[in-house]
Amino acid sequence: MLSKFLYGLYDLANSAYTMVIITFVTSTYFATQIVGDPKLGAAYWQWTAGLCGILIALSGPVLGAMADRKPSGRIIFLERFTILCILTTCLFWFAKPNSNFILFTLIVFFISNYFYEIASIFYNSLLKNCSNENNIGKTSGLGFALGYIGSVPVILICLYLFILPEKTLFDLNKSNFEHIRFIPFIVAFWFLIFSLPMIFYFKKKIKFEKNNEKVFSFKNILQIIWKNKFTPTGKFLLARMIYSDALIVLIAGGGVYAIGVFGYSSAELLNLAIFSNLVAFVGVMIGGYLNDKYSSKNIILICILFFIGTVFYGSLIAETKKEFFYNVMIISFFIGSIQSASRVLMSKLLSTNNLGKGFGLFSLSGRITAFAGPLLVGTITFLYSQRIGFLSISLFFLIGFLLMLSVRNV
Repeated sequence: MLSKFLYGLYDLANSAYTMVIITFVTSTYFATQIVGDPKLGAAYWQWTAGLCGILIALSGPVLGAMADRKPSGRIIFLERFTILCILTTCLFWFAKPNSNFILFTLIVFFISNYFYEIASIFYNSLLKNCSNENNIGKTSGLGFALGYIGSVPVILICLYLFILPEKTLFDLNKSNFEHIRFIPFIVAFWFLIFSLPMIFYFKKKIKFEKNNEKVFSFKNILQIIWKNKFTPTGKFLLARMIYSDALIVLIAGGGVYAIGVFGYSSAELLNLAIFSNLVAFVGVMIGGYLNDKYSSKNIILICILFFIGTVFYGSLIAETKKEFFYNVMIISFFIGSIQSASRVLMSKLLSTNNLGKGFGLFSLSGRITAFAGPLLVGTITFLYSQRIGFLSISLFFLIGFLLMLSVRNV
């Protein structure tokens, strides 16, 4: 039981990065204050996320295969990339509200996001080491649930100690946006203190199997992909490759979309984040239970159908902040469930001695075309509008749904 809780505690730790840096605070600060144009800033942010996805796709499977060669390789790699993410996140402090810092901010985002995603590969690969076939869905769901509920204190700290007060904690200069630039330090500290218990425990208490396969070149990875293209694993990874493109856009661009289209203020945006996290907590706990009771495939299909509906509503119908709020709540209810179910399904498809390599491929499937979603949305947003750009991601959800139909239940 302790190993399951500590596994979930890492989700609590790293979710602050996603919520604060990628979605709600730093991304919107970049678009509105550094770029000075939410539409153009959204395009820059999505393009950078897409380019980062290419590097993750190319390097993730190779690093995963390298980690598999040592019994404790996956936990060691997790520790190192977590620390690197924490350190580079602190560099956002130097991103001043001036267009001269556009490139600097995007480089910091690119590097810190890369370390975050690579660390996630090794974190996901450890799911099977602290659960069994009967409770793997609940364990994965618990992790995502702790992540969502654990983000709320961070958001409240940001909102009530730095954003809303005229005089902030540490008396930061709001005219130079020091209060916003300091928030990444809060994220980094949160990430550090809640990730270390899981890392230390797994290094000392969990026994890992050694994989003697010498598979760590990119050529080998391509051969593995080609060999498994028609297997259950290959079919699932292909489907995930497509629907993950849309999820990346929802996560990375949601905050900028709320500001640019519906006129949300920073305070309103963080209140939206609090409610969405609470709803996501409920959704992922229910999804984790249903995942063990039914099947990961069915959970994924149901989630995708709801995403298609919410994308159409949010881009074509919603006109007010209230309508957008309820739409986000529906997205939030299902977004953790599809991520958790995807992690569970991949764990069930892999053997215990190739989890690092397998989740490297899992990351590859979520990233090899990850540039497609953000680059498409960023480009359409740049050429037309944020609404039309947002609508375009429904295509990825639809194709992903059709491909998932061919994946057998496990």
